[in-house]
Amino acid sequence: TVTVDKKGIVTEILIEDFSSEEYQEDELKKSIEELVSTYNEQAGEEEVTLKKMQVKDGNASVLMQYSTDDTYRAFNQVDFFAGTVAQARKEGYAFVGAFTDAKGQDVSQGTIPAECQDQSVIIIREPLAVLVPGKILYVSKNMKILGEDCARLAADSGDTYENAQVTTEAYGYVIYSSK
Repeated sequence: TVTVDKKGIVTEILIEDFSSEEYQEDELKKSIEELVSTYNEQAGEEEVTLKKMQVKDGNASVLMQYSTDDTYRAFNQVDFFAGTVAQARKEGYAFVGAFTDAKGQDVSQGTIPAECQDQSVIIIREPLAVLVPGKILYVSKNMKILGEDCARLAADSGDTYENAQVTTEAYGYVIYSSK
């Protein structure tokens, strides 16, 4: 799950099966800390923080924080955007394809950006959940709304959870109003 606060700070919560891993919790933590330290040294400042990491009941949970969406994108080497619809369009995101509203009703293609230039948007290509600091207004058709403030990008068709790729072919868009 990933979320962005009003200041643009990105928080990521990772939960992975750790029951059959060959290494220990302290090795995992040390590995993550080294990645974070190397990234921050290259950036010249602390942009990524490991907030919490634990292994419990065969699951590893990691709470990471990134100073900006650019930092998240660079650290994880995936496409990710958080800002307004107008900013996203300026960055080259096209908002093509079908969208649904918060109730799951289809809306006309091409009308979302015109109506929502100042609304916030998170754009992803990772099959993960997005928790927004507000109320979801519209999502792209490849997103499943899980609640008024949460949606998940589906893996490309034919992929099971275990075989899901790191990124999807199509972007997932979540347009929301900030609280």
